[in-house]
Amino acid sequence: MQSLAVVSRINVLTAIRDHDQQGAENFLDSLGFERRDDEILVERGRRYDARALLAYAHGKATGDFLDPERLPVGTAKVLTDLGFTVASRDELERPKPATRTTTPRPRAGRSRAPAKPAKAEPVVKLCPTCFTQLSVTGTCDFCD
Repeated sequence: MQSLAVVSRINVLTAIRDHDQQGAENFLDSLGFERRDDEILVERGRRYDARALLAYAHGKATGDFLDPERLPVGTAKVLTDLGFTVASRDELERPKPATRTTTPRPRAGRSRAPAKPAKAEPVVKLCPTCFTQLSVTGTCDFCD
């Protein structure tokens, strides 16, 4: 069983960037995943396969990209702890309740503080030569 505790928010955001660059089908094929709708990560209005992103992010963090058989259960909890929104397709396509037709008046002098992430961001160690994230061993896989 693989530990997903080493995956950080930065690793998941890198996976999202690479997903966008490669396209959904190429990204899923490269990891051996099939398109599934049970866990969808929503980021900036776009939808992603949460399991595939977590497998890729684990590979970015450790150098060991997980295939679907090795990915443990509970990916949604790991991603929500990192501050991401994960839902099923049914939850996303459910009609939203009707909103109020009147606009509430803004309160003078009060503003809300931004929400804190659910989990503190770990310090990411970078290679001083190529600026990639160092593996768990502390060595760069590309330069050493």
